[in-house]
Amino acid sequence: MMKRRKLTVILGLALASGSVAMLPATISPVQAAPYYSSDSSATVQLNGQPLATSIPPVVQNGRTLVPMRDIFEALGATVVWNAGDRSIAAQKESTRVWLQIGNKAARVDDRQVWLDEAPTVTNGSTLVPLRFVSEALGAQVAWDGQRRIVDITDNAAGDSGQQVAGMITVPKNAVVPVTTDSELTSKTARAGDEFWATVKSERVGDSEFPPGTRLKGVVTQVTPKTKDQSGAISVKFTGMQLPNGHRQSIQGSLISLDKEDVEQTSSGRIIAKDKKQSGANATTVLIGAGAGYVLGHVLLDQNSVLSAAIGALGGYLFGKHQGDKVKPQEAVVPAGTELGVRLDRAVRYEDDYGYETSRQPYLQ
Repeated sequence: MMKRRKLTVILGLALASGSVAMLPATISPVQAAPYYSSDSSATVQLNGQPLATSIPPVVQNGRTLVPMRDIFEALGATVVWNAGDRSIAAQKESTRVWLQIGNKAARVDDRQVWLDEAPTVTNGSTLVPLRFVSEALGAQVAWDGQRRIVDITDNAAGDSGQQVAGMITVPKNAVVPVTTDSELTSKTARAGDEFWATVKSERVGDSEFPPGTRLKGVVTQVTPKTKDQSGAISVKFTGMQLPNGHRQSIQGSLISLDKEDVEQTSSGRIIAKDKKQSGANATTVLIGAGAGYVLGHVLLDQNSVLSAAIGALGGYLFGKHQGDKVKPQEAVVPAGTELGVRLDRAVRYEDDYGYETSRQPYLQ
């Protein structure tokens, strides 16, 4: 594996938004089970661990509401906010959930569900009913009145990575080496472009997925080279395709495969290191240098863009890093380049290949 030098730059965090199609029309109404919590001091746990949320849970009319994105993503669902009709659409495997601000009529697949408390916006945060969301996505919710804890149990979110009933679970924070199927360059790439990368597997069983699995990437931001600034590309990974053609969504991000960023555990799994220092959660981007690229950690604030972040440092960013001046370059990632994909939520898929048997010598 060719090692790439990395440069850490701390500049803020960017958010993306999207649109969503309406889910199918409702069929038979189903009444949601009531959930009562009488004090705003209640806390929330997921699988026995405190659930970190952007703002504390809110108790409204005896019902606990939690930040929309925090709860959906914690339970392994993708979520999209539609600003047009102020609705929320989420999907976890084949289950689809739809809610709307101020509307007590929700949907789970083709069923209508009546909520005791409608989703709301509080201090700029979108809040949704905790029990409804959790149970709609297959989790169980219990109220510990003595300790004032809302306890969510989600068996599908387990981090063991072991096969259960014909399923394989790859935990959050696992790192999957891939090789790009086509060239990426800041000269021609555009935000929204899709690309594929094939899971690297030298021997059957040495990866999280069967040989031939492909991960779908999406370009999120691009800044071409200028006379003062190297080109840069930001990407995320949104889907996977197994060798049998089955596709499903994932949430993944780019990561270096250098030992500074990843480690191999005693079980044989490659995982991202837990970095708690400032900037550790920055977006990793591909930045032009020499004849190819380096991986840089860039933290963007809510209103900034990649071009401003890179451009603010000038065209000799890497010259200063390396001790001599270099000219700005396009970011060029040739086909066949090895990269790392960090899974930002657990992935669970059907083992139609007997792949668990192949993995046993590598994952103990």
